[in-house]
Amino acid sequence: MDENRNFKLKAALLSTCLVSASLNAVTGLVPEMAAAFPALALSTIELVATVPSLFQMVGVLGEQLLAKLIGHKGAMLLALMFCAVGGVIPIFLPLFPVIFVTRCFFGIGCGLLMSSLLTLTVRFFTGGTRSTMIGLNGGISGLGSAASTFIAGQLLVFGWNVSFSVYFLGFAVALFVLFAVPRDGNAPSTPNGGTDGTSDAARPRRALPAGVWGLGILMFTAVMLATMYVIKASTLITDSGFGTAREGSVAITFLSLGSFAAGLTYGKLRAKLGGWTLVLAFAICAAGNLLGGFAGGLISVWIGAFVLGYGYLIFMPFIQEQTSRSFGAWGETATNLVLVFQSVGAFVTPWLGGVFGALTDVLKGQFLITAGCFAVLTLGAAVFPAVKMRRAR
Repeated sequence: MDENRNFKLKAALLSTCLVSASLNAVTGLVPEMAAAFPALALSTIELVATVPSLFQMVGVLGEQLLAKLIGHKGAMLLALMFCAVGGVIPIFLPLFPVIFVTRCFFGIGCGLLMSSLLTLTVRFFTGGTRSTMIGLNGGISGLGSAASTFIAGQLLVFGWNVSFSVYFLGFAVALFVLFAVPRDGNAPSTPNGGTDGTSDAARPRRALPAGVWGLGILMFTAVMLATMYVIKASTLITDSGFGTAREGSVAITFLSLGSFAAGLTYGKLRAKLGGWTLVLAFAICAAGNLLGGFAGGLISVWIGAFVLGYGYLIFMPFIQEQTSRSFGAWGETATNLVLVFQSVGAFVTPWLGGVFGALTDVLKGQFLITAGCFAVLTLGAAVFPAVKMRRAR
């Protein structure tokens, strides 16, 4: 594969991250939508932010079946159209039932995109190039989320439904993928790219080991807790009198910028810290929620969002990579299981907020409870590398 074509392939694959990362672009609109639909409970409105995560699971589980019919590139193109069409319809039909259904379609598209992107990255690249691409996925996702959230927030002046215009990006990315990504059968087999050499037929068919389920449950718990900040930051700002929904959208932008920074530094942290990387990630998430819980103004909430975003995009790739490292013999089955747990964790967050709300109706108190939960995860994550160090002596 020549350099120019290789660059276009990398750019096209990474550009899809901009679309899937825009999932949270309209999260900052929750207060505005709550005002537009006063008859609906806040937890119902918040489903606009989280229901796509549930339907991501449908996309992840269905991608392999769909790929048998139209290939992984075809699945990726279909995913982009799901995201683009499902994303822009609320501009023209700003009705809550319509928005809810289209967000479900957007979630299916994101799930298809996540699975097809991971599969094509593994097929087209190997070794250090593959690791770099996986790391860049997180970095580009953070950048895309920051940009789309900021743009959506600025478009609020024209009406909250106009903010959904950010999803027109999906059409442009689909065209780029159409012309820059080769068919699955054209996957290179050179040292610069290729598959792992293991066919699906050669994968073991025995049941998944308990360790995979354990990593899935860990992903579910951590994502559920981290998403609390994502869906509550804008409400914290408006309810505390720190600003309006526009400033709430900026909080999500800061969270995304933290994720972007994490994507750029994850590889170095993983190489230096090994298993302690997860400990650091959970500790950082705890610190971000503490900043939100003790926030005395807008800046504190924004900084907390950045810190939380950084920790978020450290633990997510760590758990995904640990799954592929430890259970690579189970191929995409193990990885997809963890992706499903990830999606479900994000979806159920509003109900977690309801549980925390039963403990305290003070929103800052709910951020402090979340920080305490991350502190427990930090201590739990520290056990495994500590045991390994003791055994190595």
